[in-house]
Amino acid sequence: MATAKMMFKEVAEKEVVFDNSVIQDNHKVTLGILYNNNRNEKELVVYDTHNWSGDVTGAYPTIPFSNIGEYEVFIHQGLEGSKGGVVYVDGTDTTSRKWLVAFDTPNNKCHVEAGPIGATDWNAVEVLLNQADTDSHHTDPVFEGRAAARFRGDDGNKRRLEVLFVN
Repeated sequence: MATAKMMFKEVAEKEVVFDNSVIQDNHKVTLGILYNNNRNEKELVVYDTHNWSGDVTGAYPTIPFSNIGEYEVFIHQGLEGSKGGVVYVDGTDTTSRKWLVAFDTPNNKCHVEAGPIGATDWNAVEVLLNQADTDSHHTDPVFEGRAAARFRGDDGNKRRLEVLFVN
Protein backbone atom coordinates (compact mmCIF):
# COMPACT_ATOMS: atom_id res chain seq x y z
CA MET A 1 0.00 0.00 0.00
CA ALA A 2 1.30 3.47 -0.85
CA THR A 3 2.56 5.69 1.93
CA ALA A 4 0.93 9.02 2.77
CA LYS A 5 4.04 10.81 1.45
CA MET A 6 3.75 9.04 -1.91
CA MET A 7 0.02 9.70 -2.12
CA PHE A 8 0.48 13.38 -1.25
CA LYS A 9 3.03 13.61 -4.07
CA GLU A 10 0.47 12.08 -6.42
CA VAL A 11 -2.23 14.51 -5.24
CA ALA A 12 0.10 17.50 -5.62
CA GLU A 13 0.93 16.49 -9.19
CA LYS A 14 -2.70 16.07 -10.20
CA GLU A 15 -4.52 19.06 -11.58
CA VAL A 16 -7.82 19.24 -9.76
CA VAL A 17 -10.64 21.34 -11.19
CA PHE A 18 -13.08 23.17 -8.93
CA ASP A 19 -16.25 24.94 -10.00
CA ASN A 20 -15.07 28.49 -9.31
CA SER A 21 -18.46 29.89 -10.37
CA VAL A 22 -19.92 28.89 -6.98
CA ILE A 23 -17.29 30.78 -4.98
CA GLN A 24 -18.64 34.02 -3.59
CA ASP A 25 -16.58 37.22 -3.58
CA ASN A 26 -14.68 38.08 -0.40
CA HIS A 27 -15.36 34.66 1.15
CA LYS A 28 -12.68 32.55 2.82
CA VAL A 29 -12.65 29.30 0.86
CA THR A 30 -11.46 25.75 1.50
CA LEU A 31 -10.91 23.76 -1.68
CA GLY A 32 -10.96 20.18 -0.38
CA ILE A 33 -9.56 17.17 -2.22
CA LEU A 34 -10.52 13.77 -0.77
CA TYR A 35 -8.80 10.47 -1.53
CA ASN A 36 -9.94 7.03 -0.29
CA ASN A 37 -7.56 4.09 -0.42
CA ASN A 38 -8.59 1.32 1.96
CA ARG A 39 -7.91 -2.38 1.75
CA ASN A 40 -11.55 -3.41 2.08
CA GLU A 41 -12.33 -1.44 -1.11
CA LYS A 42 -15.45 0.21 0.33
CA GLU A 43 -16.71 3.66 -0.52
CA LEU A 44 -16.73 6.22 2.27
CA VAL A 45 -19.99 8.01 3.03
CA VAL A 46 -20.68 11.13 5.07
CA TYR A 47 -21.58 10.26 8.66
CA ASP A 48 -21.50 13.65 10.40
CA THR A 49 -20.62 17.27 9.64
CA HIS A 50 -20.08 20.43 11.65
CA ASN A 51 -19.60 24.09 10.72
CA TRP A 52 -18.09 26.65 13.06
CA SER A 53 -17.90 29.26 10.31
CA GLY A 54 -19.13 29.04 6.74
CA ASP A 55 -20.80 26.10 5.03
CA VAL A 56 -20.12 23.48 2.40
CA THR A 57 -21.30 24.49 -1.07
CA GLY A 58 -23.69 21.77 -2.18
CA ALA A 59 -22.82 18.65 -0.20
CA TYR A 60 -19.77 16.70 0.82
CA PRO A 61 -19.29 13.91 -1.74
CA THR A 62 -19.28 10.17 -1.24
CA ILE A 63 -15.70 9.01 -1.80
CA PRO A 64 -15.41 5.84 -3.89
CA PHE A 65 -12.55 3.44 -3.24
CA SER A 66 -9.64 4.20 -5.54
CA ASN A 67 -6.13 2.91 -5.90
CA ILE A 68 -5.61 4.69 -9.21
CA GLY A 69 -5.61 8.32 -8.15
CA GLU A 70 -9.27 9.28 -8.38
CA TYR A 71 -10.41 12.10 -6.12
CA GLU A 72 -13.55 13.82 -4.96
CA VAL A 73 -13.69 17.52 -4.16
CA PHE A 74 -15.68 19.90 -1.99
CA ILE A 75 -15.87 23.66 -1.53
CA HIS A 76 -16.48 25.12 1.93
CA GLN A 77 -16.77 28.90 2.23
CA GLY A 78 -17.91 31.73 4.44
CA LEU A 79 -17.63 35.50 4.68
CA GLU A 80 -16.20 35.34 8.21
CA GLY A 81 -14.16 32.22 7.50
CA SER A 82 -14.18 28.61 6.43
CA LYS A 83 -13.98 26.40 9.51
CA GLY A 84 -15.70 23.04 9.53
CA GLY A 85 -15.38 19.30 9.69
CA VAL A 86 -16.70 16.13 8.14
CA VAL A 87 -16.70 12.51 9.27
CA TYR A 88 -16.71 9.64 6.78
CA VAL A 89 -17.44 5.95 7.50
CA ASP A 90 -17.06 2.70 5.59
CA GLY A 91 -20.21 1.10 7.06
CA THR A 92 -22.59 1.16 10.01
CA ASP A 93 -21.80 -2.02 11.95
CA THR A 94 -19.62 -2.22 15.06
CA THR A 95 -16.48 -3.08 13.08
CA SER A 96 -16.87 -0.09 10.76
CA ARG A 97 -14.23 2.61 10.70
CA LYS A 98 -14.50 6.37 10.58
CA TRP A 99 -12.21 9.11 9.33
CA LEU A 100 -12.49 12.77 10.32
CA VAL A 101 -11.01 15.93 8.89
CA ALA A 102 -11.52 19.37 10.45
CA PHE A 103 -10.15 22.56 8.94
CA ASP A 104 -9.73 26.22 9.77
CA THR A 105 -8.75 27.88 6.53
CA PRO A 106 -8.24 31.48 7.72
CA ASN A 107 -5.73 30.17 10.27
CA ASN A 108 -4.30 27.51 7.93
CA LYS A 109 -4.92 24.63 10.38
CA CYS A 110 -6.22 21.10 9.93
CA HIS A 111 -6.82 18.09 12.17
CA VAL A 112 -7.51 14.45 11.24
CA GLU A 113 -8.58 11.34 13.12
CA ALA A 114 -9.13 7.69 12.23
CA GLY A 115 -10.80 5.11 14.42
CA PRO A 116 -13.88 3.07 15.24
CA ILE A 117 -17.32 4.32 14.30
CA GLY A 118 -19.09 6.38 16.94
CA ALA A 119 -20.29 9.82 17.94
CA THR A 120 -18.08 12.86 17.37
CA ASP A 121 -17.44 15.38 20.14
CA TRP A 122 -17.13 18.52 18.02
CA ASN A 123 -16.12 20.61 21.05
CA ALA A 124 -13.10 18.34 21.61
CA VAL A 125 -12.33 18.40 17.88
CA GLU A 126 -12.35 22.21 17.90
CA VAL A 127 -9.87 22.29 20.81
CA LEU A 128 -7.52 20.00 18.86
CA LEU A 129 -8.06 22.00 15.65
CA ASN A 130 -7.19 25.26 17.40
CA GLN A 131 -3.90 23.66 18.53
CA ALA A 132 -3.17 22.13 15.10
CA ASP A 133 -0.77 23.09 12.33
CA THR A 134 -0.90 23.20 8.51
CA ASP A 135 -0.65 19.42 8.31
CA SER A 136 -2.00 16.58 10.41
CA HIS A 137 -1.48 12.81 10.54
CA HIS A 138 -3.18 10.15 12.65
CA THR A 139 -2.98 6.36 12.81
CA ASP A 140 -5.61 4.37 14.69
CA PRO A 141 -3.76 1.83 16.86
CA VAL A 142 -6.70 -0.62 16.89
CA PHE A 143 -7.95 -0.69 13.30
CA GLU A 144 -4.74 0.68 11.71
CA GLY A 145 -6.70 3.27 9.74
CA ARG A 146 -4.72 6.34 8.77
CA ALA A 147 -5.72 9.87 7.99
CA ALA A 148 -3.56 12.70 6.74
CA ALA A 149 -4.29 16.24 5.61
CA ARG A 150 -2.32 19.30 4.64
CA PHE A 151 -2.87 22.78 3.29
CA ARG A 152 -1.15 23.69 0.04
CA GLY A 153 -0.77 27.05 -1.66
CA ASP A 154 -2.33 30.38 -1.01
CA ASP A 155 -4.53 32.05 -3.59
CA GLY A 156 -5.77 35.07 -1.67
CA ASN A 157 -8.76 33.86 0.32
CA LYS A 158 -8.61 30.32 -1.14
CA ARG A 159 -6.59 27.42 0.28
CA ARG A 160 -6.25 23.88 -1.07
CA LEU A 161 -6.74 21.15 1.56
CA GLU A 162 -5.53 17.68 0.54
CA VAL A 163 -7.01 14.80 2.56
CA LEU A 164 -6.05 11.12 2.46
CA PHE A 165 -8.02 8.35 4.16
CA VAL A 166 -6.23 4.99 4.17
CA ASN A 167 -6.77 1.60 5.77
